Amino acid sequence: MESTVYIDPSTARKGQILQNRLQFHDSLPMFSMIELNMLGRCNRRCSFCPVSLPDFYDNIDHRAKFDMELYTKLMLDLKSIGYEGLFMYSGLSEPLLIKNVDDYVACTKTILPNSRVEIITNGDAATVKRLRRLFASGLDTLLVSMYDGPEQIEKFTKLGQDAQLNNEQLVLRRRYYEDGNYGLTVSNRGGLIDSNSFRDEEEAEVVELPLQRSCYYPFYMVKIDYDGDVTICSHDWDKKWVIGNIAEAHIWDIWKSQAMHSVKASLSQSNRNMAPCANCDVHGDVMGKAHFEAWMQWSQT
Repeated sequence: MESTVYIDPSTARKGQILQNRLQFHDSLPMFSMIELNMLGRCNRRCSFCPVSLPDFYDNIDHRAKFDMELYTKLMLDLKSIGYEGLFMYSGLSEPLLIKNVDDYVACTKTILPNSRVEIITNGDAATVKRLRRLFASGLDTLLVSMYDGPEQIEKFTKLGQDAQLNNEQLVLRRRYYEDGNYGLTVSNRGGLIDSNSFRDEEEAEVVELPLQRSCYYPFYMVKIDYDGDVTICSHDWDKKWVIGNIAEAHIWDIWKSQAMHSVKASLSQSNRNMAPCANCDVHGDVMGKAHFEAWMQWSQT
């Protein structure tokens, strides 16, 4: 019998957002989520994140961030296909290290007013003034990952109250050890770390890869790095498979490319025998089923 997998409590929320925003363009199901790695640095070195590896940032320009001109091009490309999905500022960086990150949010909401913008942060750089500015620019939700301990609940709850935010605008996510887990659905980050060290105490260790199961990630989302590189999913932290760059091509042309269809065809048959999927232990079917089924139906027409 397959072992129980701990599911992050916030996963159901995100899954519902994705399902409600499933769209089609030229009869092809679109991505409903874009994860953006906004810059090349983070102020923390969390042990279950690849940035904890000593040499991970060696080839990354710590001063680099998403160029506003390139970002605007992406927004205009998305407008041309009617995108109304979710933007998630996350990845291998701390978005609030960008002092004018609210300008990016405002750019998104000006060009794509029906889209949804969320930021995942460790909260270290969060202040009442910054939060008010972010939400004034159009931010929908700020998700704070709490790594230090339960004392952070009171800290960030007060911060939210002082900024006059409701429970939909400010979401707190436990990432410290409690009740046998870290509050997240753990993965090995495409084979970069040992995920077995961070699993829920009820979960069995993953000992054999590749997993023989489908994965829905490339059916519902794209990951875009600050340099414009597009990878097949958010777990390809080491960028083993870059399928295009938004500076050189329209995001829709990248999405409908042969490379993208190839990985979907393989994963739809539970075939993970390609990088980075072969070394990835993400179950991948926790959410996004509607997108997967829509693509399967499209591929058979």
